Amino acid sequence: MELTEQHLTDEPLRDAQARAILAVLSDAMLASLRELAMDPSKVPETQASRRFRLFFEKRGRAEGKIEGKIEGKQEALLAVLDARGLSLTAEERAHIKACTVPAELDRWIARAATAASMSEVFAPEPVRAAQRSTPGNRSRVPERKGRTSPTPRKPTRSS
Repeated sequence: MELTEQHLTDEPLRDAQARAILAVLSDAMLASLRELAMDPSKVPETQASRRFRLFFEKRGRAEGKIEGKIEGKQEALLAVLDARGLSLTAEERAHIKACTVPAELDRWIARAATAASMSEVFAPEPVRAAQRSTPGNRSRVPERKGRTSPTPRKPTRSS
């Protein structure tokens, strides 16, 4: 059956071949195949194939959780916007549905709570100016209270 599926590209010929194979099998063999087809856990697998299968199942679950969290954040944002009476264009709704960055969705949700318009919700993050040292704050190490800086000593002459 595997060879038929792999090598015959013509669908009517492939179906005819599969029927011919099934026609020569005994009733007991057909019953066994039906049972295996209905319960995949009864199909034998090697340790390596089991590890491989479990790896991808675990990965799929993790990806599903991430996708679910993102969808939840998208729905939360839409709910907040709706509750605030901020109307969305089809383009803005598509923009929300296309966003897959949790931090950005969180930022939009927080803004949606107080925004007067959709442009405020989607406003770009302000660029923070680099911290500059001021004359009174040149040191990054905080000074300890009660300590004074040492007074410079006069150089002494050696005889």
